[in-house]
Amino acid sequence: MSYLKHLVASLLVSNSLVVAAGELPADYADSITLSTVAEQVYQRLPGKEAESKFSQLQQANDVLGNALFAEPATANLDHFNDAIGSGEGMQEWEGSVDMPLWLPGQQQAQQALSSKIMAQLPAYQNRLRLQASGEVRELIWQVKLAEARLEQATQVWETAKKLEQDVASRVKAGDLAANEALLASSNTLEARSQMIAAESELSQQLKTYTLVTGLQSLPAEVTEVLQSQPQVPADHPALLMQDQVIARLQAEMNIARFEGSVNPSVSVGVRRERGDDSESFNNSLGLGFSMPLDNKRYSQLAVAESAAALADAQVARQETERQLNKNLLASQESLSAVNKQLKLAAEQDRTTHQYYQMQKRAFDLGEINLIDLLRSQVLANESRSRKRELEVLVEQKKAAVNQALGVTL
Repeated sequence: MSYLKHLVASLLVSNSLVVAAGELPADYADSITLSTVAEQVYQRLPGKEAESKFSQLQQANDVLGNALFAEPATANLDHFNDAIGSGEGMQEWEGSVDMPLWLPGQQQAQQALSSKIMAQLPAYQNRLRLQASGEVRELIWQVKLAEARLEQATQVWETAKKLEQDVASRVKAGDLAANEALLASSNTLEARSQMIAAESELSQQLKTYTLVTGLQSLPAEVTEVLQSQPQVPADHPALLMQDQVIARLQAEMNIARFEGSVNPSVSVGVRRERGDDSESFNNSLGLGFSMPLDNKRYSQLAVAESAAALADAQVARQETERQLNKNLLASQESLSAVNKQLKLAAEQDRTTHQYYQMQKRAFDLGEINLIDLLRSQVLANESRSRKRELEVLVEQKKAAVNQALGVTL
């Protein structure tokens, strides 16, 4: 294990772009937790940049909802004269301002949308944090699996070297034929090759970890407490996001009741006029009011489209919940299966190890040849490696169940 820890530290150092002398990062750091790594990944997620869209939408809606008039006020100026007609000097000037009024409940509906927009932000952030947690869990356990494989490959290589030394001594003493030394040497070379492949796999996983997290150290504690729930909770980040989308669409449907409608309008204007050149100008003030006679039929399409969007969102939520529960069930079943496999692998490891020890004694006594010993050694190595990988997989599957339940790090 000391060799493995040294290798992990070396690989992490090699992945660093700039490392000051005397400041080589440790392979594992107590100061770094899973939460620390998850926060780091969350800050680097592409979706993090989109968080500002909610405040921008809210600000734009507030400007509209707090406006004095339902639509922009308009200024009008009209002029009439008889210059191309009778030419008697008739002139008329008229200016007015039209001010569209809010329909009853329209402004309140528009203002209520702002709170629904901003309620999406924490739900969106929680969903991103769950995404970051999932990435961290995947990264960490890929590293741990690669470590376990390298650990086993290193043990196999050490065992092969020791066997090669023993065989060489016995060949020198005349107890074994010279070709046995060649076989032992070949076995050591194969073990060394497998260890190099395992080193490469671990190096790749560590580089991926550094690329995604921006960190050079791994958290010292990576195991999680398994959360046991029969189904996905209602506060799962994905479901909460869907709930907020539905709430926003409901608010938009309230606004849709006024889309396509004509707002009542108040107009204020002045008129300056005269009949001919002999008359003086007469000034007057005008006040007008207009309102639609049948707004409802013109807003029905917008209401129907809004209701359809709301129905689609509700269906999407149900489908999301269904898929989440399917994922949870699959994760729980996978964990159960791996636990059962681990129990069998532990028993197999004890059996094959005992068998190998018996074969080793038989080889030392000259009762079997080297090829038979190597066969038993392969079985022992494979069962031990399988047991070690399953031990890591159990913890990985626990993390997968927590991820399926929506547990953030």
